[in-house]
Amino acid sequence: MENPFLKEKIDFNSIDDIIISSQFPSRKYSLYMFFSQPVQYEEKKGWWNKIICAIINNNNNPYQIKRSYYDNEIEPLLALIKKGLPEADLPNLKNSLFWRTDDGKNIFSNMKVMYSRERILLADILRKHGMMRE
Repeated sequence: MENPFLKEKIDFNSIDDIIISSQFPSRKYSLYMFFSQPVQYEEKKGWWNKIICAIINNNNNPYQIKRSYYDNEIEPLLALIKKGLPEADLPNLKNSLFWRTDDGKNIFSNMKVMYSRERILLADILRKHGMMRE
């Protein structure tokens, strides 16, 4: 993945879990990606980019990426995820208002699991990565 400042190098084999949430009606989505190996950051040319890369390397958890995207930005990323992880369950963005995950104990509105290597439920993924308490 690439932005104006740096490249994030991700090994598809290191992806543990991917969760997507919708911020309807803004057509904005949050993507949470969790990895078993750290993401490698590579700065682009220029002193400003080196500073930004150094800050990101020191302030980020290298085992996760949490970002928000608008629908036109996330669609190419979803296609890339599907290409690297054919078993990923890509959600229909147009129906994000109706996304709901019910695991029998917990109900999550506007959230879906796109991929889980261990095939665990959304609540268990959130607990595993410290985003939800018991």
